[in-house]
Amino acid sequence: MTAPSDTTQIFAHRLLVTPDRAGAAYNRWIEIRDGTISDMHEGQAEGSPPLFAMPALANAHDHGRGLSRLAYGALDDALEIWLAAASALHPPVDPYLLAATAFSRMARSGVAATVHCHMPQRFDRLMDEAQAVCRAVQDVGLRMAFVVPMVDRHRLAYCDDEKILALLGEADREELRARWAGPLPSADAQIAMVDEIARQCESASVDVQFGPFGLEWASDELLCRVAEASADTGRRVHMHCQETHRQRAWADDRFPGGFAAHLDDLGLLSPRLTLAHCVWLRPDECDLLAERGVTIAVNSSSNLRLGSGIAPAAEFARRGVRLAVGVDSLSIDDDDDALRELRLFYRLHRGNSLDPGLSAADVLNAATSSGFRAIDGSERDGTIGVGAPADLILFDWDLLGGDVVSSRTSEVDILLGRATRDHISSVWSSGREIVRNGRVLGLDEAGAVDELHAQAAAGANAANAFIPTLERYRAALRQFYGQEGQLESGG
Repeated sequence: MTAPSDTTQIFAHRLLVTPDRAGAAYNRWIEIRDGTISDMHEGQAEGSPPLFAMPALANAHDHGRGLSRLAYGALDDALEIWLAAASALHPPVDPYLLAATAFSRMARSGVAATVHCHMPQRFDRLMDEAQAVCRAVQDVGLRMAFVVPMVDRHRLAYCDDEKILALLGEADREELRARWAGPLPSADAQIAMVDEIARQCESASVDVQFGPFGLEWASDELLCRVAEASADTGRRVHMHCQETHRQRAWADDRFPGGFAAHLDDLGLLSPRLTLAHCVWLRPDECDLLAERGVTIAVNSSSNLRLGSGIAPAAEFARRGVRLAVGVDSLSIDDDDDALRELRLFYRLHRGNSLDPGLSAADVLNAATSSGFRAIDGSERDGTIGVGAPADLILFDWDLLGGDVVSSRTSEVDILLGRATRDHISSVWSSGREIVRNGRVLGLDEAGAVDELHAQAAAGANAANAFIPTLERYRAALRQFYGQEGQLESGG
């Protein structure tokens, strides 16, 4: 119900006050004013639906791709091979629709905020795409960190581009040069682009971050400039890191003292940094990241689908590294359900009573408080209480846990054991109801999906015409990565 003025009141029969098995409270009125929880008190609401409230989720690493990779032919493969198809076969579509459909799916699965690592369809239209993505996130009602992509080398593989081009025929070389291997802006120009996107796009719902794509794609010069600019402005940095064993081999050869120590020497390791994936980290690297206050965004589904491995998240936690959870636009069931992603993360890393791993509280904190830190640097404790942001998921308890009869089974057990977007009654972001009964309130999601699919179908022929060249390029990549010692001589 709505109270006078701009105050909203919600009645929850159950709510997760703290992120653990003993953290539930019962029969609470939650009052929302100006985007925060202004009051909570016990009470009754006769005839009200049986709602279970918990803090909304933060998707700490994603690319906001409304089109399924499977739909346009980017079939799961090793990351280094898959990236080529994921980029080349994506049909040209309206960036607003692409983002709006992705953000809508996030919202319907309980996400109130996301890190959007932008993958431009065209670098020469990056500003236009950024503005379109920001309109989409505001219409859906999420908060977002827009991560500006920054690369200045190694577009084709973990080596000088010409080394890969030499494995191809002349016609293919020219086509790949035209598509991917043209001149890139200087480090200073890329920093200036981040500043300009921030000037035009930042708002109460949008933060802009530096996004050097990863060590493999960003030179020391670019990384140094990012570190300096981040320190000067306080702007956060988001990077991919140690996703595959090939990246591990490449880094080991180039940085004998360790890649983490190298990033530290460049000035990048700080509480402002989030590293995504980190599947192949070593214990001493974990210790250094923990000491510097770095956040790691774990992407379990993506790493399984691309065969990258399983990040040692329990080891990260034991060594004091802050953990967050990302869907990476590549969920295990290809549905972008953040609740399913949370469950997979829990199943992979929780251990058991004989071999303990992450606790339920660890998992929920990763999906809430630490995730929001990766987005906007905010410090949260993952609780529902007076003064906390009004970012909430309200589940229909009859659907989610109506069959529970044992006192041994807590609300958290049910949440982590079975919750999906289908159990959600409503989602609130900064005090705004953005989802009700499975429907996004800020836009016509079905219409956006239909138009996106129509545009994708219209552009598919042009993308499909590139497939023969793509397959020869992918064969060259397999040859390159299959050569013993190639990463050590890759340049």
